[in-house]
Amino acid sequence: MHLLLFRLISLALLSALLTGCGTTSAPTESSTKTTDKTVNSTMDASSSSTPGKNSSTARAEQFSRENFARIKADMAVGGGEHLAALAVLLDVPPKNEERFFALTRTQYAALYATSDTDAGRMLTRLNHAMAADPFLSH
Repeated sequence: MHLLLFRLISLALLSALLTGCGTTSAPTESSTKTTDKTVNSTMDASSSSTPGKNSSTARAEQFSRENFARIKADMAVGGGEHLAALAVLLDVPPKNEERFFALTRTQYAALYATSDTDAGRMLTRLNHAMAADPFLSH
């Protein structure tokens, strides 16, 4: 009788442990889904590109204008959902995403050099900084 009770309790504890392990990936999955939705909605919203600019640049500019404060906050800490979405729009390969995050954090003062920095100026400065990096230049 005691052995059966011990086995039932052990089985219940093991089941609870395994169930708890399954939830640890939820924050990552949620973040990935949010980034995907953000990027996809930006791509859908910009059906035509600005004349003289490729569509990728136009989408990055539009996204930066619409999410300027969030991108600025993400750059200050070197990561975040909006910065990850911008990396996708700027064609940063996933293997170089962490390098891109570090670049934005270390170059933050230069990217936002003046109080009147807008999304266009920030992107111009960011593109120059990326061009100087052998792993991020296009």
